[in-house]
Amino acid sequence: MVVLASILSFFGCQSSGDKYENDTITYFSYYKGGGMRRFDGYRYLVEKTKDGRTHFLFNKDYPDEKEFIIDDASVFDSLQQIVMKHKMYKYSGNYQPSMRIFDGQSWSLYVKYASGASISAGGYMAGPNGYGDAFAEVVACLDQWKKMEVEVNRLASFDFTYISTKVHIEPQGDHALVTIDDETTGRHEVIEKPAELLEDLRVTTITEDLRENGTLRSEDPNCKPFSFDIVFSDGSRYVYDSYDLSYTCHKTEVMFWFLERWEISVNFNK
Repeated sequence: MVVLASILSFFGCQSSGDKYENDTITYFSYYKGGGMRRFDGYRYLVEKTKDGRTHFLFNKDYPDEKEFIIDDASVFDSLQQIVMKHKMYKYSGNYQPSMRIFDGQSWSLYVKYASGASISAGGYMAGPNGYGDAFAEVVACLDQWKKMEVEVNRLASFDFTYISTKVHIEPQGDHALVTIDDETTGRHEVIEKPAELLEDLRVTTITEDLRENGTLRSEDPNCKPFSFDIVFSDGSRYVYDSYDLSYTCHKTEVMFWFLERWEISVNFNK
């Protein structure tokens, strides 16, 4: 055993803890939920943006409580200390109880590092030794950031176009204004909806990853064009122009579902 340890040391082999110790967290997501209610649980998400800032998203039940972006990146150091203290880098796979339990709670953890390393695990009423204490520290740490007084970055306007039909949504006083224009049928209709629609749409935009910039073309005549043009109150804008290919149609399905849920009738000539 001594000889084997010497050989491993000679070739620079490291324990899993050493692999993560000097790395930097760029994405941290923790979710815990379940139970009897339809929306029951919370999610904490912290990620480093492309311009080096820190994006926080706090969710309790539904919809999201708070979201903001700041320049301070020290939260990643705090989370890294917790990961190393509780050896959370060893968390892996799906943990299940030995006996069947109904109406319990599940959890999931996903952490990404600058090196490309990651931690991915989840469970239902079970987990690795000490996982309750570890997540309690994570929650206590992130709850301190949640208390920050910041203004919510709300939607200023939202445009979704599918084939020849465009849906425009914007705040108007104490309600949301939905405008539908269909070039094929000549339909032009303006609908008033409760202001809650805007908050629901903001949350959907974030959680369903609709904030994206880019153009994706296709030569397939069966692919139907769609686009998003989303503007937030801080001036940030996301313009995405594509076709409903197998790996992009999720975005269109999200909007079909959203409009149906808010009883906004649109014939997209699908």
